[in-house]
Amino acid sequence: MDDGPGDSKVNRNNRNTGNYSRSPNAGDEGLRERGGGSFKRSQFPLNPLRQAFFVALAIAGIAIGYGLGFLLKDEPAPEPRVAAKPMVASETRTENRPAGRAPAPSSAPTPLPLSATTRPYEEPLTQEVIENPAATGTPPEPQKPGPQPELETEVKKEPEPKPEPETKPGAVAVAAPKTGPKPKIVIVIDDLGIDKPRTARTISLPGPLTLSFLTYASDLDKQTRAARNAGHELWMHIPMEPGSPDVDPGPNVLLTGIPKPELQASIKWNLEQFSGYVGINNHMGSRFTADLPGLKTVMEELKRRDLLFLDSVTSGKSVAGKAARETGVPFARRNVFLDHQDDKVGIERRLAEVERLALRKGIAIAIGHPRERTLTVLGPWLKGLEAKGFRLVPLSAAIKKP
Repeated sequence: MDDGPGDSKVNRNNRNTGNYSRSPNAGDEGLRERGGGSFKRSQFPLNPLRQAFFVALAIAGIAIGYGLGFLLKDEPAPEPRVAAKPMVASETRTENRPAGRAPAPSSAPTPLPLSATTRPYEEPLTQEVIENPAATGTPPEPQKPGPQPELETEVKKEPEPKPEPETKPGAVAVAAPKTGPKPKIVIVIDDLGIDKPRTARTISLPGPLTLSFLTYASDLDKQTRAARNAGHELWMHIPMEPGSPDVDPGPNVLLTGIPKPELQASIKWNLEQFSGYVGINNHMGSRFTADLPGLKTVMEELKRRDLLFLDSVTSGKSVAGKAARETGVPFARRNVFLDHQDDKVGIERRLAEVERLALRKGIAIAIGHPRERTLTVLGPWLKGLEAKGFRLVPLSAAIKKP
């Protein structure tokens, strides 16, 4: 069959190779096969109605998908609830309260590093100066200090029909220097024993100082022996319940509102942690020192052991003086906190206030802590105290008969 005049050169070539494309004369019959080829028709010829149908179907599918996503979307997760912080009293009463008898841990607790959940270690210190009579009661007979390698020497007593008090042996009041008309100053450094390097620096200061050690520190025998051999007077710093639940007073704290036998067990545990001290003062205790029944329980034990009491006056509501008078325990009250503001200029001003108070009253009792700035300021001040006309004395020398 001859090609028509409309065949193109491409079509003539395609006949020779068996490949055919649409001929302009083929009409709608599509492709045709020659010599083994085959006709091929378009499976989806262009159709405007069909195109419109598929576009509408796609749009409908998208719309249905968005609708289902909106209806079935997850509700936003509620914000996590923050559990209320437990009260310090409940924490301490379950962890630190002795059951039946006072606990006797083999080693002192290791202080925890501060974190977002760690409570402050100290109550805010008041800057109030206490000017009412500093001390009452009868002090123990002072003895001259000296090297004491044997701290466990018993002081012999006449036998009595009743059981002897459970005193720790070796309690010695440091002999006060003869002052004559000179005004006297007592410097108490408490919170000792935990920070051992600064405790050692405190012990190296000129004395006699009154050094009060925390009962839950470690190596207390070694540290207190060093303090006594340096000529300082030993006191015990016992943790008592603070006024705020956000403050951590430490283990074996003395608590309000617990049965008397339980409180007595905690008191005895604290009093048995080291020897050679002549009295105690409160660590924190804004709540406990306002509780007369609890304080009287403490004073009864101090009376049995012939010990003194220093009220740190962490609260204006303290009834420690009343409890001490009613039980016959010699006591004193703190006049000035040296480092309620931990800055050098503030500490220097407080020491100047101590000097003015001693000049007015004849004696002043100040409490400081083993902090870097406190020790830096205190060293030179102690060395120049005699030249100013003052006499540094231990706390037992400031406790006098009413």
